[in-house]
Amino acid sequence: MSMTTRSGPLRPALVARRAVLGGMIGVLALLALSGCAWPQSSAGSSGAPGAPDLHGSLVVDTEPFSQLTPGQCTDISANTVVYDTVDILDCGSPHGSEVYNTFTFPAGDYPSTAQLNSVGESRCGAAFDSGVPSWLTYIWFNPTEEEWAVGDRFVACLAIDANDRALSAPLATLASQRPFSRFDLGALAPALGVVLTATAGIVFVSFLAGYLLLAASLATLFRKTGIPSWKAWVPFLQTWTLLRLGGQSGNWVWLGLVPGGNVVSSVFVYIGMYRIGIAFRKDSGMLVLGMFLPFVWAIILGGRDEQYAPELLAMHGYPPPLEGYGSASRPAQF
Repeated sequence: MSMTTRSGPLRPALVARRAVLGGMIGVLALLALSGCAWPQSSAGSSGAPGAPDLHGSLVVDTEPFSQLTPGQCTDISANTVVYDTVDILDCGSPHGSEVYNTFTFPAGDYPSTAQLNSVGESRCGAAFDSGVPSWLTYIWFNPTEEEWAVGDRFVACLAIDANDRALSAPLATLASQRPFSRFDLGALAPALGVVLTATAGIVFVSFLAGYLLLAASLATLFRKTGIPSWKAWVPFLQTWTLLRLGGQSGNWVWLGLVPGGNVVSSVFVYIGMYRIGIAFRKDSGMLVLGMFLPFVWAIILGGRDEQYAPELLAMHGYPPPLEGYGSASRPAQF
């Protein structure tokens, strides 16, 4: 059979089925228009104006709706009225949907709308979850009461784009491409979990390494100034001791527990670092180094060739240290 290029609006017809949009979008409302039913989404769009652009699609066949089979691509979308016959489109050209499952209701009295939708959601939803790309959604078409009366109880489940865009390839190809969308976050969750875990691990290891490096450098400085080096390894006590070595109250460390208080606490730490630098005969440039690289600052001051002279603080008008050599509890050693 020869293929023709299809363009323009969907063709009119006389008999319509009702579409139900499943999955993440919900159940479609139904509009009765002169005996036909236009499906309507929860966003309020209805009718052909909201259908995907199928210009340039290739019509390869026309079949009765009740003879659709999985793997066939059609012009049907969530905003399409379906008639007795359906255009079968080439799956490699723009198309509105692809049939991925079909079933037939058992004989009996015509079910209620709720019963029809419950069975449709169950049957179409189960097949969708097992083989359709997660960034798509699905619709199905319940038989009308008139069709049921003549023995037509056929239902087709069709995969469509959740944003009413035309599909451009078969479902198997689309599944391998996995374009990113807001509906594909579930598929990215495992990878995101690995990335977040790795990032958290790197941050933790970096923080721990930085803390240990700073503690080791301050231990050298504390030993140089007559303070037990173990105090450099204890959180909070480390900063408490550094504040007191600089003639500041150690209580400023607790401001670090208050939102925004760490800024104030840091100011007093820097004041103390400046005064400690004076006791080592260093100028304000040493403070700048300490603000950005505190472990380097502590390593330099705690070096073998550095001389600690807390009496220099009084010569500059500053109070003596509250801990270590030069404090009231431990006079300076020369």
